[in-house]
Amino acid sequence: MSHPSKSQPNSGVQVIWHGHSTWSIRSGKTHILIDPFLESNPAAKTKPSELDPTHILISHGHFDHIADVAAIAKRSGAQVLANYEIATWLSKHQGVENTVGMNLGGAYHCQAGSFQLVQALHSSSLPDGSYGGTAAGWILELTQGQGQGKRIYYAGDTALFSDMQWFASKQVHLMIVPIGDLFTMGIEDSIQATRFVHPNFVMPTHFNTWPPIAQDAKAWAAQIDAHTDAEPILMDVDQAWTIPE
Repeated sequence: MSHPSKSQPNSGVQVIWHGHSTWSIRSGKTHILIDPFLESNPAAKTKPSELDPTHILISHGHFDHIADVAAIAKRSGAQVLANYEIATWLSKHQGVENTVGMNLGGAYHCQAGSFQLVQALHSSSLPDGSYGGTAAGWILELTQGQGQGKRIYYAGDTALFSDMQWFASKQVHLMIVPIGDLFTMGIEDSIQATRFVHPNFVMPTHFNTWPPIAQDAKAWAAQIDAHTDAEPILMDVDQAWTIPE
């Protein structure tokens, strides 16, 4: 099991956990922000005003994954990628202009690489109760600069499903998997998910924000070590880790 150092170089692909299910992934000049939930997140230390992403990726419409999208996007001009229903809602009701609506299986291609929207087993409704489309995960294939060749699978909020094994058709360097239980898979199913995907490294997400999803991350890491071939990485909030070359 690895613990990221407090000081990491800016080269390569840098990963930062902002608490709950909010992640920053930086590669060269690209800053991908996933599921921004900061202002009302009791685990977060970073404020929405402190982040200037180039892209915001949304897995589904629940409040704890979308709460700060509009504020960050309108200030930074970041391109927001989401399913078609969420992208339309953000444009129509939140004044977000730079959106890309997608659907499962589709990929968006840009200078940094490709961002593919992939299936997840979960519900999706928007904060005002309107339909939020289908919940999803993301597969990022980074092709720019020192991030070239890195593949990251962010599972999103999901239950275990056997088709995850197809995501291993090409090497996954990092998998980010929920472990909180109750609303997503728990520790036991996250171990099987890791077996399906065979990543080099795996990080937990969507846990310890509130008591109902409290988990022992060290116990999870010990099980990953014992039962998979992946290396678990435990992150403190706002700590940076760089995917090894």
